[in-house]
Parts: sequence; structure tokens; C-alpha cells
Amino acid sequence: MRIEKKDGVTIIVTDQRLDSLVGSKLKDMVTELALEPGLKLVIDMEQTRFLDSTGCKWLASSAKHVAKNQGNMKIARPSNQPLNVLQMVHLDRLFEIHESLDSATKSFN
Repeated sequence: MRIEKKDGVTIIVTDQRLDSLVGSKLKDMVTELALEPGLKLVIDMEQTRFLDSTGCKWLASSAKHVAKNQGNMKIARPSNQPLNVLQMVHLDRLFEIHESLDSATKSFN
């Protein structure tokens, strides 16, 4: 996972898997970033090919940390399997999901 910045938006690019092995790393990164009031955060899932229930838990927990400090978190470019899982557990109701990174970053304005 890596962190990028674009036009005042923080982007976390996830790895190929978002599961129990790496999900806590995402939560730790977000918890630290969420200390910034009004954080604009996009989770770029273009490279992620596998998402499980534990990964979903870490995404939801991360969103909670961001919201506590008046921030907002969105998801960009999930591939088919992660998108299906997000829809199956209804996290598509919690997050704005964007087909492109550009769309996600511009949606904050």
C-alpha cells in the first residue's frame, strides 16, 4: 500500500489483497491520516483482486475514523470481485464508489 496526494485529496492505493493479513495496515494508515481535520480520502482499489469480510471490516472502521474528524472517504476503481463483495455486504451504501480515480478526486469539490 502506498499514499499519494492529488489536488488536496489523499489517495491510498491498495495492494492485490485486502484481507485479514493487510487490512489492519490500511486501518492503521487511515487512523493516522484521519488526525487531519476534514480529510479527503480516496481508497484506490484498482490493483485489488481479492476482498474478504475482514477487509470490509477494516474499510468500514477506517471510514468511521475519517468521519469522526469531519472527513470523507470514497472508493475508486474496484475490480469485479471487490465490487461484488462491497455490494453483497451493502458497503456500497456507506461509500461513494467511483469508476475512475479522477471522478473520485473531483467529487470532493
